[in-house]
Amino acid sequence: MNNLLEKLVTLQKLDLEIRKLGHALQQIPKRMLEIDRKIESTKVPFEEAKKKIDELKKKADLLAEEVIKLEVSERELKLKMPKIKSNEEYSALLKEMDTAKKKKDDFEEEQLTTIEEIESLEKELPSLEKKYLEQENGVKGERDELEKEKREIESLLIKKKEERNLVLPSIPKNYFEKYTHIASARNGLAVAPVRRGICQGCFIGVRPKIVQDLHYGEEIVYCEGCQRFLYLDEES
Repeated sequence: MNNLLEKLVTLQKLDLEIRKLGHALQQIPKRMLEIDRKIESTKVPFEEAKKKIDELKKKADLLAEEVIKLEVSERELKLKMPKIKSNEEYSALLKEMDTAKKKKDDFEEEQLTTIEEIESLEKELPSLEKKYLEQENGVKGERDELEKEKREIESLLIKKKEERNLVLPSIPKNYFEKYTHIASARNGLAVAPVRRGICQGCFIGVRPKIVQDLHYGEEIVYCEGCQRFLYLDEES
């Protein structure tokens, strides 16, 4: 095989490997996201239960404050009773005291319901947390393995790019530019083998004269169909 063609074939192989590694590296975040989704079914109920408990505790505290305020108001109203001189004022005071008492009773009932809801959720929380942690531990190994794979791909990608940089100086500029142009137009494949008289890039038959030229390997030969650089598959 022509020495320049050997360099182009080597460059093609490296570029395809680099492209494949780059694609594999791009898939890592997606695969990591798939792992994260596995624990969503247990993480979400656990996190929502914790959030709900916090909200209910704040609500219970506010209700307790309201109850205290109404108790103070009740005492203040009772202190006014000895000072009342008319039936109208007495009736108005009793009505005000009844309203305050009803409000207090309503707040106390709501406070009790809230506390019961908190206690119910707190009983469920350990079970929800256990399910979540079991699922989290179950995917930890998958995460670690994926991180290891990522490091290996990154390392290999650096190595292949270094190998590519070593090949580039041996390829004349005009041929490298043509290689780049063909690769960009042909989905990254600028060099194709010929097997049994067929270009494996476009799968169009190659003229016997071109096959003969490939046998001799003295010149750079292009496919008449797809314009790719051609080389003869020795096994065929």
